[in-house]
Amino acid sequence: MSELLNQLKDEELDFTVRFTDTDGTYGEYEFLDIVLYKGCEYAVVSPLEADGYVDIFRIMAVNDKEVYVRVKDDNDLEEIFGIFRMKNEDEFDFE
Repeated sequence: MSELLNQLKDEELDFTVRFTDTDGTYGEYEFLDIVLYKGCEYAVVSPLEADGYVDIFRIMAVNDKEVYVRVKDDNDLEEIFGIFRMKNEDEFDFE
């Protein structure tokens, strides 16, 4: 289980995460949800400076450290976002 998912047990769903992805991009994001897809965990987050936009990162363990890999495959993005939408249809306005 990811460190991010463990953190959810101690906090409300409204919180900010800060991390550097594997491309070296640092960002501050509003955490939205964790989605399980094909046996992997994905963080669905919204950049603080971009209203209505989401980024999706695969959460991976590398050398005993948690890393976040930006999902770039359009098919995976659509599938993961679809799961996120179904899980959160009562929480967010997707129009």
